Order: sequence, then C-alpha cells, then structure tokens
Amino acid sequence: MVLSIGGAIAAAALSGAPAASAATPSWHPVLSVPGGGVTEALVATGKTSGWAFLGNGAAYQRVGATTWKKVAFPSNGGYVNTAAASSPSNVWAAFSSTAGGGSQVDRWNGRQWSVAKSFPGSVSSLSVLGPDDVWAFGSGGVSHFNGRGWAQVSAAAQSGGSATSDRDVWAISGSTQLAHYDGRKWTETSVAGLFPAVSGHHVAPALTGVLALAPNNVFATGVGWGDVGGGAAVVLHFNGHAWSLAANGPADIIGSGSSLASDGRGGLWMTSDTHENYEVLLHYSAGQIVNANEPFRSVASIPGTAEALGGNASPVATMPTVYQYS
Repeated sequence: MVLSIGGAIAAAALSGAPAASAATPSWHPVLSVPGGGVTEALVATGKTSGWAFLGNGAAYQRVGATTWKKVAFPSNGGYVNTAAASSPSNVWAAFSSTAGGGSQVDRWNGRQWSVAKSFPGSVSSLSVLGPDDVWAFGSGGVSHFNGRGWAQVSAAAQSGGSATSDRDVWAISGSTQLAHYDGRKWTETSVAGLFPAVSGHHVAPALTGVLALAPNNVFATGVGWGDVGGGAAVVLHFNGHAWSLAANGPADIIGSGSSLASDGRGGLWMTSDTHENYEVLLHYSAGQIVNANEPFRSVASIPGTAEALGGNASPVATMPTVYQYS
C-alpha cells in the first residue's frame, strides 16, 4: 500500500516484496519522493520521528511510521551533507551551499528551520549534545556553540569528528591521525600502525570517519593500503585507553565510513564508495565487516533501538529514498 501525504509518498511496502519477519530484521522502504533523487543525510529523533534531506534541497519530516511531510527549509542551491539532533525539537543540519560556497548550519526548534551559523569552509560532521551544546567539524576547524555564540576550538582542518561531551571530543586531524580534546587541550594519536600491511599496494591508508558513543567506546573507520582500485575497509576501536584494529573488511573500497551509525548491538553501519563509482552499505559486527548489499549514501541509528534508517544513492526517481532496518 502506498499513501500520498503532504506532497510525499509514504511507502508501506514494495509490491510483491515478502513481509519482514519479526525474528529477521531487514531493510524496507518507508518514504519515496518522485524526483527527489538521492537521500544526502538522515537523522532519527525517535522510533517514528526524524528527518530526511534530499539531493534536490528538500527536507522531509517523519511524523509517523510511514508518514512524512515536506517542510520549508532555508536551502540555497545546495544540499545537506550531515545532520544530528538531541531531541525532536533540537535538530541541526549542515548545508553545503553551491551559490556562495561555504556551509550553512540550520536549526529546527520544533516549529521551523532557521539559519544558525554560516561558515566559510565545509562542515562535514555535527555532534548535537543539547540545545546549548553543539560541535561542528570541517575544513575550517572545530567550532563549538554554547547557547550564546560560536567559538573556534581548533583552526586545523578536520575531515570528521564526534563528541560525547565538552571534555570528550574526537576529530580526524590527518590521514592517519586522530585528535582528542579534553576540554583544555588537543592530543594527537597516530593510528597508522593499526592498518594491516598489504604487499604490492602503493596507496596509503586514510581515516574516513569517527563516531564517539562513550568515553570508552569510540569507533574510527578508514580504508587500508590499496591501489588505484581501492583498499579494504577498516574499523578501529578505542576502549578508553588505546586504539586497536577491530576489523579489516571487503576490498575495492575508496571511501569507507562516510556516514556512520551505531547498530544498537555493539556494531556499526557505514556507507562506502567503491572504485566502480557506486555506493554500498557495510556492517561491522563481532569482528567482521560484511557488505549489506544496499546502495546507501546515508545512514542513521534510531535512538534506543537496534533499528536504523538508510538513504539510497540511486538517482532513479521511482526508487524509494528512505529505508528502515527493523
């Protein structure tokens, strides 16, 4: 059954697709928007609430299991590349503008979207800890919002970051360098030695994402040694004392972990690029990385559950753009 609601099409199921068993979680469509293209970013604020940001600049709010509505969004010729939230009434999205360049950070207060901050460079990651506690990571460094204004905490370019508190902030500070901020100073750690050595490959390893879930539970993703066709996906883990290699996965990956989400069971969902120019969803669990065989560009965990949302990378207008794993 497909319902048309508020300009969107909420898909309850694909015609002819078998029903998902309660004992066997699977990915099934919950939103399809004709002409919407790819789903650039997702954020879940509850089991049936959240946001989907499409490649055409549109924003859709989830207001039920299969009900979404289009909401006016202050876009400016670009798209949202990352979003985060601490509650349904405190959602933040980083918007890459194609008009004037740079990035725009927008905020949803439960009633409407408004522009919160403009940055001259790109914003690749956001950590929203509360209405008055937001961290932004990007090419212009690391910035923090305390409810009154923004302050730059580091001027060094960061390709990603994540925070659990104002005294536990992680950022990617180089190809194989991770920086930690304890509220007073930054400390850098090289994880180059954790990437498995592979003979015959000449493309050096690179970190691609970091997700801090707790002070003693931090994940970093990357691509190991490779050649022009890519390398193997890599997951690293920090236990509060030291970083270690958690898993080394499928080959031919060139951008593992561009979007990260907890799977609610101690593992990770992560979107990745391949050398064949298509996107895939990888799943890390129990020391292994497997290809989930979904063409996703974005993924977001649903708070308090082992469920998640995934956004497709297919530009085909007839394809569903948002799936749910449940």
